[in-house]
Amino acid sequence: MLHVSERKLLYRFLAQLFAYPDPQLIDALARGDAEEAARLTGIEAPPALLEDDVLLDLETGFTSQFINRMGGVPAPPYGSLYLEQDGILMGQSSLKVLEAYRAEDLALEGGGEPPDYLATELEFLYYLVGQEEEALARRDVEGARDKTVKQRAFVSELLGPWVPVFCGRVETDERAHPLYLWGCRLLERFCAMEQDWLERLT
Repeated sequence: MLHVSERKLLYRFLAQLFAYPDPQLIDALARGDAEEAARLTGIEAPPALLEDDVLLDLETGFTSQFINRMGGVPAPPYGSLYLEQDGILMGQSSLKVLEAYRAEDLALEGGGEPPDYLATELEFLYYLVGQEEEALARRDVEGARDKTVKQRAFVSELLGPWVPVFCGRVETDERAHPLYLWGCRLLERFCAMEQDWLERLT
C-alpha cells in the first residue's frame, strides 16, 4: 500500500512525463524521480538516456508519438478519443472532466489543450491527492474522505478506462521512444494500483 505522499509523487512525475518535455522534466529525471517511481510500483528501472541533448531527443520522441507524424499519430493523449463511441475530441466525457475541475474551483490555464489531455488529468489527480494529504495532516477525516471519493470517481470513470488502450498503442509502436514505452508501463501499473486501492478504501 502506497502512502499518500508516494501517490502524490507518482502523479506529479507522470503529469510531467506525459506533458510536452521541458527543463523541469529533465530535472526530475536527473534527481531520480523515474527510478523512485519504478521502485514504488515494482516495474523495471527506466531506460538510460544517453543522447547529448536529452531535451531535444524527448521533444522529438514526444512529438512523433503524441502530436504529429506522417501517416497519423499513434497514440493521441486525449481521453475522449478512446471513451466516445465515435472517437471524437471534446465529447461528453471531456465535459465531465471539465465539470470535475470546476467542482474544485480549478480552471484550465492557457495552452490550448482540451480538458481531457492526459497530463492535465494526472495533474488534477496530483492536486486531489495533495488536498487529501493536507486534510489528513489537520485530522480532517471527512475532508480527506471527500477527496478520496472524488479520486475514485475520476480514476474509475474518466482515466482508468482509456489508459490501457492508449498505452497499448504506444507499446505496439515500433518507433516509440524508450522513455515513453517505459512511462506507459508505469502509467498502466499505477492506474491499476489506484483503481484497486480506491475501490477498497471507499
